[in-house]
Amino acid sequence: MDRGAMDIQASRLRIISLFEDLSDAQLAAIARSCTTRVYKRHAQISEVNDRTGDVFFILEGAVRANTVSVDGREVIYTDLGVGDIVGEFSAIDHQPRSSGMVATSDCLLARMTTEKFHELLHGNSSVAIHLIQLLVAKIRRMSERVFEVSALAVRERVRRELLRMAEAGTREGRGAVIRPAPTHYEFAARIGSHREAVTRELNRLEAARVVEVSRREIRILDLRRLQDDLSE
Repeated sequence: MDRGAMDIQASRLRIISLFEDLSDAQLAAIARSCTTRVYKRHAQISEVNDRTGDVFFILEGAVRANTVSVDGREVIYTDLGVGDIVGEFSAIDHQPRSSGMVATSDCLLARMTTEKFHELLHGNSSVAIHLIQLLVAKIRRMSERVFEVSALAVRERVRRELLRMAEAGTREGRGAVIRPAPTHYEFAARIGSHREAVTRELNRLEAARVVEVSRREIRILDLRRLQDDLSE
């Protein structure tokens, strides 16, 4: 790679949350430790139980961490976008991948080997501390989801997932627009349920004029009502 291309890659690494406090010189050094690759939508980036421990930085597009059971049921752990890091668990503990990684859109990823990642952490306390903060945030989100799946009814899980998606959506007046809308299958995989239950609950919310659902988007008409206890 020539220097001009290297400078472009180094500057793009600025969007990675783990590197936001680093100097241009430090980013350039990290860029030299990475390779980049474009993955097409639906491409499998890594399989569950893979022994590879490389770390991926999302420069463009989106990546999903998931697992598919032997009977074909998908469990979606999280969806990650530009600026996020994925694959760091295996790089840290040298264990097989605990989930698969699939591109949910065309995406550009920077990839760093386990060895280079460890060198980065040992040589830069700022990155190491920031990584700890990111890991704690991920663990908290996962703990919340485990509680929801094990203790809450589908109605409440749907309500909470809609509110989470609304945070990343577009605010409009008293409501929000979630675009693109997940399929009912994807929605169910996120909350540990099945498509029919999600469809019933979204239909109920539509009848109550809390949401409007189309193929392209979910429009939350009144966030305050959704935030309230909607049980009848």
